[in-house]
Amino acid sequence: MNLVKWFRKNNTKLMAVVVIVLMVGFIGGSSLSYLLRGSGGLNKTVARYGEPRKKITPADRLEARQELEILQSLRLDRVLQSQDLRGLLLHQLLFTQSQGSGSIMELIRQTIQQNRYRISDAQLEQMRVRTVPGDIYWLLLRNEAEAAGFHRSIEEMGELMGQLIPRLFENQSYATVMRAQVNRFGVPERTILATFGRLVAVLEYAAAICSLDSVTTAQTRYLAAVEGETMDIEYVQIDAETFADANATPSMEELQTQFDKYKDSFPGQVSDANPFGFGYKLRPRVQVDYIALKLEDVSSVVKAPTAQEMETFYRDNRDVLYTQQVPVDPNKPEGETVAQVRRYPEVAESIRTRLLRERVTSRAEQILLDARGLADAKLAPGGAEEDKPSLEELAKTAGDYAKIAQDLGQKYGLAIYSGRTGLLSAADIQQDEHLGRLALTDYGYSPIRLSQMLFSVEALGDDAVTLLSGPSAEMYRSIGPARDPAAAAARDMSGRIMALVRVVDARPSGVPDSLDMTFSTKTLGLGETPDEADDLYSVRKNVTEDVRKLAVWDKTKTRAAEFAALAVQDGWEQAVNEFNELHGERVKDDPNDPNVFSVDRLVGLQPIASEQLSAIRAQTANNPSAASFVESLSNQRRFINRLYALVPPGADSLPESPVVLEYRPDLSVYCLKSINIQRLTQERFQQMKGMLLRRDQYTDAQTLAIVHFMPKNILERMQFDFIEESVVPVEDDTPPPPIEDAF
Repeated sequence: MNLVKWFRKNNTKLMAVVVIVLMVGFIGGSSLSYLLRGSGGLNKTVARYGEPRKKITPADRLEARQELEILQSLRLDRVLQSQDLRGLLLHQLLFTQSQGSGSIMELIRQTIQQNRYRISDAQLEQMRVRTVPGDIYWLLLRNEAEAAGFHRSIEEMGELMGQLIPRLFENQSYATVMRAQVNRFGVPERTILATFGRLVAVLEYAAAICSLDSVTTAQTRYLAAVEGETMDIEYVQIDAETFADANATPSMEELQTQFDKYKDSFPGQVSDANPFGFGYKLRPRVQVDYIALKLEDVSSVVKAPTAQEMETFYRDNRDVLYTQQVPVDPNKPEGETVAQVRRYPEVAESIRTRLLRERVTSRAEQILLDARGLADAKLAPGGAEEDKPSLEELAKTAGDYAKIAQDLGQKYGLAIYSGRTGLLSAADIQQDEHLGRLALTDYGYSPIRLSQMLFSVEALGDDAVTLLSGPSAEMYRSIGPARDPAAAAARDMSGRIMALVRVVDARPSGVPDSLDMTFSTKTLGLGETPDEADDLYSVRKNVTEDVRKLAVWDKTKTRAAEFAALAVQDGWEQAVNEFNELHGERVKDDPNDPNVFSVDRLVGLQPIASEQLSAIRAQTANNPSAASFVESLSNQRRFINRLYALVPPGADSLPESPVVLEYRPDLSVYCLKSINIQRLTQERFQQMKGMLLRRDQYTDAQTLAIVHFMPKNILERMQFDFIEESVVPVEDDTPPPPIEDAF
């Protein structure tokens, strides 16, 4: 058959084949096969959303995926990274497969902490949980914004893109870049600009929906007072502990009643039902094995740098480390400068210290890496839940830390310490002079405190810490080397350690088993003789101390009234002296101690706004060692508010003195000599008003952004669901081949 005639006869079929080939070329074969997998065709309904119900077809998803690729090709995902929290969250949702996306979550976290947004790490972790492919979220968000009336014209987007392209593409022209995009994706310029407009509309809709809350004038005035007012007080504190009888023996009935009443509360949790803040509930605890070494011991087995090595280091780093710009004229520090190189004799000692410190750190790290290799050599890699070995099996498989430490100590010729701690809370670890300094620098984009890593084990259940930038701890698997970040710049290595640890027991928060429950709280042993009494936690001991103090609460109030009467009669100085003579000597442990009672002063107290406390509570929710700090801050806020309530509105001091203030969370009575408030003036309020209003509205809007862009919330508010027979599992969300930048 004549070839020309055959082409003419089969022209329609050939054109169909060409179109399919072009589609595969532009969209990608893997994307096409992925979306058509089991779908039954491009126009078959695979999902529905909204009310009334709207359909989503494979063709819709192809379009959505191509739009995301266009946005990436235009480098608009990078633009999102330079925006506010809304832009960062949208980038995390849509472009998690793009280069550098792993660090976006850390950038989001830093933004939240710096601006004190009321967002927790647990909420950030939920941003990672995507139950449908990324193109679905984009499709839902763009349609949501469009339905709400948010739209940008092609002309507006062309003008804006004309401003962006030179900055995003190294000064290339709009025409050059847009022509390349049109050729690459096979779509008109208008389609590309419309896609950009949809991205802008999604951001603008999020900004609008998250900014509906209005801030009242009263709220603004309150915020201004928080930042613009301070308070000074003079007082004598009379606390129940001073009058409690350390030898008193409460009855078993008293102890049991006290324990039963407050066993479900954490210490310091003040409420109407618990005004004193009693509590015996235990916070999460872990027990760890450790291998530790002192850096000063390591320095004794490391060779000091030679003179030649020091001089070589100086030559190699002279321009970077030892050259500085100094003024040509010392009398004109802001004038012209010239490069000045510090001479070798001036920096020789610092070079020696630096090189020695690096060698010590390197040797210590190598020793602990050797230890980790020996300890974990027989541990099976983590697998499915049903395949995980039991704790008993892990304990048998894990290497013996004591023997490893002994063998490596002999090999390297230095003391290596090993042992097992008691059950430690995160606060115990953070307050320990050694453990509290340690962090992990190789587990993510920023150092992770050891106290956080240890409490990320799955065995803690709902109490487990959520780590955003590294893998969670596993039972019996070694963690480390953990180091003191400050040691890298310290001239003296005494007191600095490096350690390897592993969690061998983990207990979630809970009520103590009984009044007689005790457990060890010992920490690291580095050659010292521990005091066993100090390392034993006793529920009975804590309950007994509280019962003793509660027994003298009425007596404490009586003594405070007695002091107030003396202050009125004889003046404050004389009253303090008399009160110390009457009651101070009997409660001193040491006759040489200073006076028990004295006039104390607090200067510059500031109110703590509920919004500030909420932000701190949210940001520290994932820090297990911060719980007691937050409760303490809450009580401080409560105390300052009580002080403010004593001063009449419009006044700036007490109308009379002394004033007796009972404050149960401290089990104390305060005899107040003076309160002086530096009030916010109306002029100052007017100056602050606009800034505070804008900032508070902006902060609220940014805080709500994570609710708006939370993956599960998008699906819920858009009423999204897959058609049963067309469901595409999220694990099949294989991204298309990476986009190769054409520029």
